[in-house]
This record gives sequence, C-alpha cells and structure tokens, in this order.
Amino acid sequence: MEYVVLENGLKMPIIGFGTYFLDLSKVEESVYNALINGYRHIDTAKWYRDEVLIRKALERANIPREELFITGKIEDLGYNQAKIDLQETINDLGVDYLDLILIHWPNNNYLDTYKALEEAYDQGLVKAIGLSNFNERQTKEILNNCRIRPQVNQIETHIYFQEKKMNKFLQENNIVHESWAPFAEGYLGILTDKTIEEISKKYNKSNAQIILRFFIEQNIPVIPKSYNVDHIKDNIDIFDFKLEKEDIELIKSLDKKTQYSPFPQCMKEETYY
Repeated sequence: MEYVVLENGLKMPIIGFGTYFLDLSKVEESVYNALINGYRHIDTAKWYRDEVLIRKALERANIPREELFITGKIEDLGYNQAKIDLQETINDLGVDYLDLILIHWPNNNYLDTYKALEEAYDQGLVKAIGLSNFNERQTKEILNNCRIRPQVNQIETHIYFQEKKMNKFLQENNIVHESWAPFAEGYLGILTDKTIEEISKKYNKSNAQIILRFFIEQNIPVIPKSYNVDHIKDNIDIFDFKLEKEDIELIKSLDKKTQYSPFPQCMKEETYY
C-alpha cells in the first residue's frame, strides 16, 4: 500500500473503496470484500445512508481500528446540524473517531459548518478535516476564515476531467487533491478509451488499473468502487508497476474538460466499474 501524508502528518492510503450509490443490499458484502482484499481506506457519507451497513462489514472483517482509515462526509447545514450529523456518523459506523471528515457539497453555510469540523478536530472526534466539491473561490474563503486548514478537497477527477488548474491551486496550498469517480461512474466511455486500451496492453494491465495508476503517480488518491470481487481485487493491484513518462503525458492529453454530472444520471441503473 502507498500513502499520501496530509499537512498535519496523518498518513492516508492512496487508494480507498468508495460506496457512493452502491445498491444498499450489496454495501455490506462489497465493503467486506474490499477489506479482506487489502483496502484500508473506506469512503462514505451520511447522504449515502450506508453507514450502519459499513459498520457490519467492519465488524465482520475484524481489522484493528488503527489499521483503518475511514472518511465520512456531512452536508453543509450549518454548525448545529453538523455537530449532530457528525456524531450520528460516528455512532452508526461503530467507531470512536473518524480519520477524515469532509463537507460534502458547499451550500450557503459552509463557514459555520466548517467551524463544527474544527471543534470536532479539537475534541479528537476526527483526525483530519476537509472539503468535497469545493471550487477555488470557495476553498479560498475557507482558507481565509479557518482556524484549522483543510487537509483534503475531494473532487470529481478522471482522465476526461483532470482538474489540472485546481490541482495546481491545491498543491500550492498543501491540500491533497483526492479523486472521486475516477472512472466517471462508468459513463463517458472512459473504461473503453482506445488510448488507454493500447497502454494497458503494453503493461499487461486492465484499463482500470492504468487509469488508477496514472492518478496515484501524481499523488492524487483515488476511491474506486465495484460490486464485482474480481474488479475489487484488480483495482488495488496497482503497486507492482509504474507508467513511463511518455504514457503519463499521453494520458494527460486525453483531458477533455468533460465533467460527469451525477444528477440525474446517477439515479439510473449503476454502470460503474
């Protein structure tokens, strides 16, 4: 396993297992399969309604808590609701603390919501705090008003939407750029991209493995997900090779600045890898 080190010194596994819009009937088994196959970073959110199911998977896998990295997200509903939602998340997951808590989507209350995250950090309820889906302006507003700097900004990032400008901004401010939807949830044809297919033949790896390796070599953590046990295993089997510089540059050239819009597409039958 490889890690990124957050600004406060906390080590975060560079690959995690995502649970966004997984069929609730399959969450427990999928997370359990991820855990027993080497994943140690589990990503969830209160909005996903799957935290109790993840708790069951954690109990089954019986991995020491100190070996796990658990990311939660709460909605931007202001200080008071953030405190309630954070405690409910901790309770539902059956843990004493979260490794990372993020504001899921910026609304109109994120300065107040962020204060609740800072307080939770002071109390030891979370080891790191951060943002999700914040643009540069919103991130700057947090930086200009915060007492504890955000450690992570988790944003949509895939080969057709590489967020190069935002990546530069986050690097300049020592904020980890984390990718959600590294395969664009199976939309946009990313997993059948012809250029990626050619590169994958060169390394005898799957298209998905090439994509994930591309991001982690840029120190961008990724959180793929799947129901399929073989895919779950393949997605973490990316630490035995490195991409050559020419292939990295080739993949960089695939950026179309095409964003995957999760609404209303994500309400359709899931087609992600």
